[in-house]
Order: sequence, then structure tokens, then C-alpha cells
Amino acid sequence: MSKSSQRGLQKPIREIGLRDLVFMSLGGQAPFLSILVYGVASYSEAGAFTPIAIVLGTMLVLLNGLVAYKLSVKFTQSGGYYTYSYYSLTKRLGFETGWTYLFYSALYGSAYVLGAVAVISTVFPFFNVFELSLIFLSGASLIVLLGKRPSFTYAIFASSLEILIMGVLAITFLYSTHFTFYNPFSKIPPISSLAAAIIFGSSIPTGYGSITPLSGEVKDPKKTVPRAIVTVILLGGLFASFDIYAIIDHIVYYNLDLSSSMSLLTLIQNRFGLATLAFASIAAINDGILATLTFMFATSRTIYAMSVNGFFPQKLAELKNGREPFNAVVVTVIAYWIIVLLSLVLFSGNAFNAFFAVGFMSLLGNLYVHLATDFSLTRISLKRLKKRKLEISLSLGAAAFTIYVMITSIPSAAAAALGAFVLWLLAGFMVAEIIDMAKQEQQDEGR
Repeated sequence: MSKSSQRGLQKPIREIGLRDLVFMSLGGQAPFLSILVYGVASYSEAGAFTPIAIVLGTMLVLLNGLVAYKLSVKFTQSGGYYTYSYYSLTKRLGFETGWTYLFYSALYGSAYVLGAVAVISTVFPFFNVFELSLIFLSGASLIVLLGKRPSFTYAIFASSLEILIMGVLAITFLYSTHFTFYNPFSKIPPISSLAAAIIFGSSIPTGYGSITPLSGEVKDPKKTVPRAIVTVILLGGLFASFDIYAIIDHIVYYNLDLSSSMSLLTLIQNRFGLATLAFASIAAINDGILATLTFMFATSRTIYAMSVNGFFPQKLAELKNGREPFNAVVVTVIAYWIIVLLSLVLFSGNAFNAFFAVGFMSLLGNLYVHLATDFSLTRISLKRLKKRKLEISLSLGAAAFTIYVMITSIPSAAAAALGAFVLWLLAGFMVAEIIDMAKQEQQDEGR
């Protein structure tokens, strides 16, 4: 798209405030499902030390978050990570980053539909997984299609409800031990196990990745977006650590075992009854809709930003009533439906296996996107090396952590998941090449 065409496009109205952004992004962390999956996985590695491992994981996520913090001050347009790479590195790398972010965000948001379906179909086995998927997808799709105001109003309500539920569960676990607090430092795990636990713990507060693509619609973005990033990471990670501490406090007090996500649900049912399990199920249902809604926003805004720069059809950059890119939202909704339903078909209706496979693929995309973002800050900071030593140290430290996580994750990857990620990257290179060729032909014809 030419610069004149870009100037002819409307820009979305800036109407998203700090409260809207924080509550929506907290929903993107899917707190209950994250504890079920990543919290239990971290516990399998670190045992009673898990709450501390999650705090350490949160601090490492904050390292990458501060990179996004710095870049969000410099770039206030829609698109987030795509925009950072597009203007800081090269247009081609910008496209690749945006292309991979679409892979990450669409899979990540879809994974939480699958996770919610897995939990609810286990607690209430008379529900069919496909029927449940349709319910979650319909709910999230309807809300996002209604627009920003209804979506953020719902996000504030749903996130507040989930915080309340998670708080009540934590207090219930602590009350069951008569508030007898255990010492998490009583047994520190080996370094290798601790490293794995920290990585799992760092997966909990990653919902902040949905914040930056919305920058173009945020009021006072240079202040609001950075504050939201830090708030969401710390609030999400530390609150999860508190919840995990309360659960382990109960386990230690009664000398119980916690070996899987399902064993945690069984523990809730056996120790506190069906009413409490139903209470927890509401949190899972909430995650299935809100986390998906959150990342639908992030995906659609990245599509919009890439369309503005001519990588996708200009129709996807058109705004409805000058407020939001409705066509990009429709494409996003269709993509999420395809991913969820196709995943269930490929895994023969096993929602748990589909959740883990789709979630892992999204993790690979997330790591690639953050690595590109780290190098974006490095590139910008090198222009004024003497004055920006802190930024360079921050970006290189975050890049080192991201590379470490990527290297340690690959050996555990299923061949199909890794292959799908590589194929998506290769497809991105091919699409970028085709776009460049088409633009070159247009320029040649115009001469």
C-alpha cells in the first residue's frame, strides 16, 4: 500500500483506558486454566518450592515485558510486536514477526477454548466436546463482534469474577489447614528441576502479549500501555503464586499428592464437595470465553496493522463507524473456529491432547515474536549506545532468556507440532516474497 493510501485510511478512535486494558489482559492469562496446567507442571518439578519458582518465572517474564514497555513508549500505533519489528528492523522482518504473532495469538486463544472444554467435559462427562466448543466459540465471537465497549465491559466483569473465585479457593485451602503456613524453602529442588519449574511458571503471566496490538486504540498510550504491561505481569504472576501456595499448603498439611491437572480437580471435589468444584468450573468456563476474546482482539488488530502497510487486502484495514476493524475481526473469528474444530477432529475429540499440542505450538510462536522484539530494542538502542546501555543490557538479557527457553523446549516438542511451526515460518517467507514481487511488478508497470 502506498503512503498516500495509508494517509487515506481512518485511524481508530482512542477510547481504551488503563482499567479496560488491565482487566482484558488479565483475562488473557486464563488464571484458573493456567494454574491447572502450568502450575501443576511446575509443582511436578519443584514440589513445595513451586510458589517461589512461579515468582522467579514472573520476574523473567517481566524482563521481556520491560522490552515491550520500552518499545510501547516509542511506537503508539496498532500492531504491537509487528509494528516494533517493522519500524525497528526491516519491513521483511516486520512481516515475519507479524505473521508469527498471528500464529501465536490465534493458537494461544484457541488453546484456551480447548482447555476449558477439556475441564468441563471431565467434570461433566455428559457434555459432548464439540458442543462445548461451539458454546465457547459462539460466546467469544458474539462479544468481539459487538465491539469494544461491550467486550471491555464484559472483560471487567468476568476478570473481577475470576479474581474473586480464585481468591475464595485460595482462602478455602488455607482455612482447611487452620492457616498453618508451610515453609516453601524447606526443600529447594536441584538446579535442573528448578529451571524447568521456572519455565513452566513463566508461562502463567504471558497474557500481557495481548496488550500492545491494541496501542492504536488506547488513550494516552505512552503512559497507559507500559503501565498495563507491568501491572498485568506482576498481578497475574504473584496472584497465581499465592493460589499455588494455598493449594500446596493443603497438600503438605494432609500429606497428599498432586500429579496432574485432573488430580487437582479431584482434590477440590473430594475435599470441598461438588459445590466448590462447580465454583471452580465457572472459572474454567470464564477462561474459555474471556481468554479467547482477549486474543481475538490482539489477532484482529495485528491483521489490521499489517493491512495498513499493504501486506493484506486493504478491506481488512477499513474501520466500522471509525471505531474498529470489523472485517479483520470477522477473519479472526473464522480462523479461531477453524483451529478449534480442526484440532478436535485431528485428536479424535480428545480435548486435553488438542489443548497441549495447540498450546505448545503457540509457545514456539511466542518465543520467536519476543526474540524479534528483543532485537528491535537492541537495534534502536545501538544508535545512541552510550546513553542507552540499560536498554541494550535489558534487550540482550531478555533475548538470552528467550533463546534458552526455546532451546530447552524444542527437545520435548512433538515432531508434528515443531513441523507445523516451521512450515508456518516457511510459508511466511514465501508470502513475503510473493508480496514483494507483486509490488515490484506494479512499480515497473507504473514507469
